[in-house]
Amino acid sequence: MLEELAAQAFRSIGAEHERVDTSRHPTMHKTKTIDYIILLEGDVTLLLDDDEVKLQPFDVVVQRGTNHAWINNGSEPALLIAVLIDANIKE
Repeated sequence: MLEELAAQAFRSIGAEHERVDTSRHPTMHKTKTIDYIILLEGDVTLLLDDDEVKLQPFDVVVQRGTNHAWINNGSEPALLIAVLIDANIKE
């Protein structure tokens, strides 16, 4: 059920092509951008293909074209700020 909800969510924003390998988690996705993300509030884990990183408020993540998902571990919404820059990543 979560797989279909994730597929539908990505489809609704025209991003179904970003879901390349969802074997670890249904919301895993990979973008062709350099991402700068700051966790402002909440309890979030960045899930990667072979690792996971538990974030604390004001942690900064810089990633370039990695397959990833964001997991909210808390009972409240998390607040993140993100800047995504086209990385012109070649497949």
